[in-house]
Amino acid sequence: MFREKNKISEKRVTILNLSYIIFFIALIIRLSFLQLNPSEKVSGEMNNYQLENLSQMNYRIFDINGKDLLDYNKKYVVVLDTKPFMLNNYEETLEDLMALNFIMKSEVGDFNYSDVMKNEGKIYYTVNEETFNKVNKLKNIKGIYTYVYDEIDNKEAWTTSNFLSQINEENVVANSLEFDLYQYIKDNEFPQGKFYMDDGAVYDKGILLANDKNNNIKLTIDQSWEKKIREVLKKEEYSFLNNVGVVVSEAESGKIKAMVQKDETQANVNLGIGQLGYEPGSIFKTIVETVALDLGLITPDDVFTCTGEICQKNGKPYGHGTLSVEDALKISCNDVFAKVGNLIGYDEIMKYLENMGLFTPVLNLKGENRNEAAGNKPKIEDSMNNISIGQTILVTPIQMAGLYNTIVNDGVYIKPSIVEAIVDNNDNVVKEFKEKEKRIFSETAAKLAQQSLQKVISEGSGFEAKVEDVLVGGKTGTSTGNAGTNHGWFAGYFEMNNKKYTIVVMAPNIGEKHPDGRELGGGNTGAPIFRDVVNSLTSND
Repeated sequence: MFREKNKISEKRVTILNLSYIIFFIALIIRLSFLQLNPSEKVSGEMNNYQLENLSQMNYRIFDINGKDLLDYNKKYVVVLDTKPFMLNNYEETLEDLMALNFIMKSEVGDFNYSDVMKNEGKIYYTVNEETFNKVNKLKNIKGIYTYVYDEIDNKEAWTTSNFLSQINEENVVANSLEFDLYQYIKDNEFPQGKFYMDDGAVYDKGILLANDKNNNIKLTIDQSWEKKIREVLKKEEYSFLNNVGVVVSEAESGKIKAMVQKDETQANVNLGIGQLGYEPGSIFKTIVETVALDLGLITPDDVFTCTGEICQKNGKPYGHGTLSVEDALKISCNDVFAKVGNLIGYDEIMKYLENMGLFTPVLNLKGENRNEAAGNKPKIEDSMNNISIGQTILVTPIQMAGLYNTIVNDGVYIKPSIVEAIVDNNDNVVKEFKEKEKRIFSETAAKLAQQSLQKVISEGSGFEAKVEDVLVGGKTGTSTGNAGTNHGWFAGYFEMNNKKYTIVVMAPNIGEKHPDGRELGGGNTGAPIFRDVVNSLTSND
């Protein structure tokens, strides 16, 4: 009986083995037949080429010198097109199929080429570069092709290029900068790869299809300037500052040459994203002086008396005594500038400010979690004492760049701008952007204010902003931040190659003490950063 059971078991094993062999032979015959005589279902539905988008972007963003400002992450993609893939002949491609199996299992643990044949359509695999290169060495497999996809690196979402990198129909808001730019790029086509399949169902490496009629955005930004400023902000001596915003603009045109912040993963400080704005503190005193000069209310040598009504020292009222307006600016006397502001009056100074674009967004960015701050217009009840020293009024660094530009440009206001032109793929200008000029101050008033700013650095509170052998002027400022912190400001200008440039530096929510023990303010945060930025931009490196 035992022998009979063994014989039965042996017969079952033999039958099973024969079944597997017959199935395997039938599969080979079937695949061979399909390769030589593909059915209407398999061959008739196959296209002889495939199209794939090769980039997340259908437009490019250039700096003023034509350099691509965007950083991309490369995605390496392997595509298995199941219909032609089913035509693989084991006798011809078994070695390559086994190699494909081995290579892909390093990325997709359960990958099996035989399972692919049970699917329909195209199957996409994102792999690493090493796997991608290995797959590309397999030459004879039917129904497989590869390509590289450019995906925007948005980790630092608030770089000047990245915040304009997602302009499309779904997220543009009417009457915004993005909406205006969208009108020029809405008909753009995405760059594509076209992959042809030969008579043996093997895809080629593909060709690039790029539309020469696509439009691109050219900014006023100089990428090399931004890189230099980022290096300054990374210095060890500024490690105690969590964030710092820097705006550099060309005074005669209003064009922004650089707009950088230390932590560009955070909402943009320079545009006041997510904020109402920031109190400018004492950098606003320069505006008060220039308005009063323009109205003929004062001269730089006019004398006022500081009684300590507003000024303090060590937390107590402190009078500076008799000071000229110019000397009051050097030491940033609150009492004197409150008196100058009251000479001007609320209505008059608001008229000047609004003529220079204050209380409206500058670039006009709009969208979810990206609305540019307009600032906040103070009320007459807030008193000219407060307004004149940069309190109760909210602004953004880019707005202050516009105000200081007006002084540095000899009294002519030009709205700060960031878009130079729309250009096609051959760098031909499709649309050039240029802001209108508007005279705000007399040339005399503006030049007197420039001289006062020079003396603030050479003789006053802005001494840490001094740069050897470079014409510079500027003003420090400290204002109230969040939760008992302060904002450290410096606004000024420098001259290079017979052109003047405005720089506004703002360090938000700084602590109370500098690492060297001094109280923190604009004089030991914004001023030295201004100095280092000017040194870097004017160096020959």
